[in-house]
Amino acid sequence: MKPRIGVIGGGVYGAQVIKTFHSSHKEGLVDFVAVCDIKQEVLEEHKNKFGVTGYTDYKEMIAKEQLDGVAIVTPDYLHKEITTYCANQGLHMLVQKPLDTTTAGAKEMVDVANKNNVLMFVDFHKRYDPGHIQLKSDIQSGRLGKIQYGYACMEDKILVPSVWFKSWAQHSSPVWFIGVHFYDLIYWLMESKPVEVYATGIKDKLLSMGIDTYDSIQAKFMFENGASFAVDASWILPNSFTSIVNQQIRVVGSEGMEEVDSQDRGLMAAFSASPSAIQSNPYGKLELDDLMYGGTKLSGYTLESMVHFLKLLRMLKSGTPLESLNGHYPNGEQAVVSTRMCEAVHESVISKKIVSLGL
Repeated sequence: MKPRIGVIGGGVYGAQVIKTFHSSHKEGLVDFVAVCDIKQEVLEEHKNKFGVTGYTDYKEMIAKEQLDGVAIVTPDYLHKEITTYCANQGLHMLVQKPLDTTTAGAKEMVDVANKNNVLMFVDFHKRYDPGHIQLKSDIQSGRLGKIQYGYACMEDKILVPSVWFKSWAQHSSPVWFIGVHFYDLIYWLMESKPVEVYATGIKDKLLSMGIDTYDSIQAKFMFENGASFAVDASWILPNSFTSIVNQQIRVVGSEGMEEVDSQDRGLMAAFSASPSAIQSNPYGKLELDDLMYGGTKLSGYTLESMVHFLKLLRMLKSGTPLESLNGHYPNGEQAVVSTRMCEAVHESVISKKIVSLGL
């Protein structure tokens, strides 16, 4: 039997999860049956496009649909309540990053998942970028020597906090929303725990627009292995910027250096109807004609992580023990580390002091 899947949260990013699950449904890998969202018009749109049943109450969806797993694609601060409920219902979960906006909350979520023996797959899709996979391979093989330092940035257009997520941006920050991706990526690349951080942040542009959150936060982490990494996170790039997100990472070791530019990857388009050129990340996501099943098929590393979750879910449905999957996906325990990194960054911004992570 194929696993039955639902999605909780059908907004901007939830729509990408829904498209991916629908593609896997067409291929016969899963039964994608339901979507939950608080907006009726969002449910109607997904019902018309994908033929799924819509619910405004995720508990009702779970009670009626006999699900094996769910994707939780809600604002960060809502993850804990939903994840805890789903775990107690025995559902395997794909959870968006970060798990929670506190380390204590994230640990509670991991504990309840472990108690109920359910899969908690955290959607850290930067680990699936082919450039990052190559970078990790080169670090592990010793080609870069002993890693000494690095730099990363992840920056969104101001469209993201001021329009897309204006209703809840004040509950988040550029660190919680996007910086966490690269915090996790660096931890994954280093295979070493962060020990301390010093950070600074600025509230100006968004505050002037009535949104009480940071424009940008700059952080420098020290790791157990002696390496240091500086990470810039912001979401105030002008809307004329050529893509939604700008992102790069640079790593320097005693025997070499390596850079991955995740933004400038060679696909650019300009149209009369658009205010600026559009620069796409073909490694990240492409929408292509599905020659086999019709309609649109998504490809790219942002979808690979979601499909990986579905593959693991199929294995669990067929009787594979959960413990045998350890080490083969971004799990809750690893997500606690990046959550603590985010939390410590904010502590440092406020205190203006170096903060120990205590991991």
